[in-house]
Amino acid sequence: MNFTNLRLDHIGIRVTDLAMAEAFYARLGFQRDPEEFAPAARACGLKHPTGLRIHLIYNGEAAQAGNVLLDAPVKYPGYTHAAFIIDSMDELVAWLHREQIPISEGPLVMGHGRRNVCFIRDPDRNVLEFNEILDRAATSAGV
Repeated sequence: MNFTNLRLDHIGIRVTDLAMAEAFYARLGFQRDPEEFAPAARACGLKHPTGLRIHLIYNGEAAQAGNVLLDAPVKYPGYTHAAFIIDSMDELVAWLHREQIPISEGPLVMGHGRRNVCFIRDPDRNVLEFNEILDRAATSAGV
């Protein structure tokens, strides 16, 4: 098997309330894909104009508090977050403030100066990471 053409098809995100989650992700530009709506499976596909897809799996039970993978003292295996690339961290932060979406961490430079990172949570406290890819040469030169 040759994986040279391996690409990401979608990210599955478990949620408790489809309408609430769909409204939140619509604010990020995602819209329902009728071909990916499967009520029997309690799954709803959303598509972004860039082609990025997420599947909302709406069979979650509300956690007492926080995200069971990240916020609980015991660390169970599982996906902890989805990470997206953006053009401008300043624009994202301004938009998050206007939309009254709290920032859970950041912005901060990570990856040895490769990216400026900001984290938010969806209504079910699933973690979303946004990355502005930095020019390493400019970053190391203090530009």
